[in-house]
Amino acid sequence: MTQGGPVHDPRTQPRPRARRTNRALTIAAACTVLLTVTTCSSGDDATSASGDAPDDQAIAELLGPDDPAAGEPVKIGMVSDGTTVAYDAADELRAAEATAEYWNAHRGGIGGRPIDVVTCETGGDPAGATDCGNQMVEQDVVAVAQNQSAVGDSLWEPVHAAGIPTMFFQTSSQGALLDNQSSFAIVNPLTTLFGLPITVANDEGTDKIAFVLIDVPQAVQALETLGPAVMGQAGLYYDVIRIPPGTADMTAQMQQVVDSGVGVVQVTGNDAFCIAAFNGLNAVGYQGKIATLSQCITNATREAVPGDVLDGIEVASSVAMGATDDPTYQLYQAVMATYGDDVHHVDDPTAMGGYTAMAALATALDGITGDITPESVTATIKAMRPADLPGGGGVTFQCSGTTSTLLPAVCTNEWLQTSLDTDGQPTTYQRIDSTDILPQ
Repeated sequence: MTQGGPVHDPRTQPRPRARRTNRALTIAAACTVLLTVTTCSSGDDATSASGDAPDDQAIAELLGPDDPAAGEPVKIGMVSDGTTVAYDAADELRAAEATAEYWNAHRGGIGGRPIDVVTCETGGDPAGATDCGNQMVEQDVVAVAQNQSAVGDSLWEPVHAAGIPTMFFQTSSQGALLDNQSSFAIVNPLTTLFGLPITVANDEGTDKIAFVLIDVPQAVQALETLGPAVMGQAGLYYDVIRIPPGTADMTAQMQQVVDSGVGVVQVTGNDAFCIAAFNGLNAVGYQGKIATLSQCITNATREAVPGDVLDGIEVASSVAMGATDDPTYQLYQAVMATYGDDVHHVDDPTAMGGYTAMAALATALDGITGDITPESVTATIKAMRPADLPGGGGVTFQCSGTTSTLLPAVCTNEWLQTSLDTDGQPTTYQRIDSTDILPQ
């Protein structure tokens, strides 16, 4: 419900009959907003890893034997919003360069040839992203990787027009998500919106979810367009609580949540929005489960929200940040310890996203032979076998174009779920596959 609106009953709500293309465009537009409002926290507020980094012997074992690349370098583009007034994502570039150094020294580069990373910063500006796209074309890169950006479409357009394949870890680009030719998006953005709350509701045995959502029209539109179908298929009731950005006191809205009797609350926004929602739920005595995104859990959140409220919050994540017993996270630590001296915040989803974006592209190109061109890179990625996602804690990906007919660029419907402890730190990660609950 919008504030004071009706409850959505899956038994009575008709399923939308919009044409597939229109619905896909709506989804992609909503993903733009969800990514924008959830990725603009500074590096200083990033999630910290728990435990100790591997020692020298463990690092050597994790990196594996030497397998140096040789010959003419292969140019791979890596684009980031970089340093902006609002946030600093430049660690994406530094982590990606460190990843390429590791790949060149221990994984034989790409096709036996060393990776030459061509970097560019968009400044978070559409014009800057277009300029970066043009630079990638001028530099003759064979592929472009990116972690995440709110101006991904402006990067994608000139690169795609030039026939250069793109691989995004997480993207808001409508063009990329809907492209079945040469675009690849590892994470399905709909797992953020529906996967976690439905999973938690099923685990808790409750039949009603409240979506506490930052009030941006396109984001709400995704629930209006897909909610009846997805939630109806899951057999769940749901409310939509829309709250304007910048609302510091959400007590009144959270009282509505308690009065409605929901068993799960999904909070979607940036960390400031989530802090207000968590504290509002605490103030009105909410006793059910809370679900949210990894971007909501920053040091600012840990300082502003009591530990007994943070304890047990369920979080959706795309990387196994802080999971020191997980081999994929251990390898990330080893790579950064060896090659990432200039990475400012290693224990930060921003840096780890840069690592994952570059390493996923290199993984997808394992075994490429012959001339390495944009065309051969695209063909190799499409023919890849299922592979472990670097840093993904057991998540697998395959960019064959068959994961989602609605968003053909998507490479996996899998994601990680973890529960926070009283310090707001992730505990054990569990791999979840949302294929059966997402629109196809």
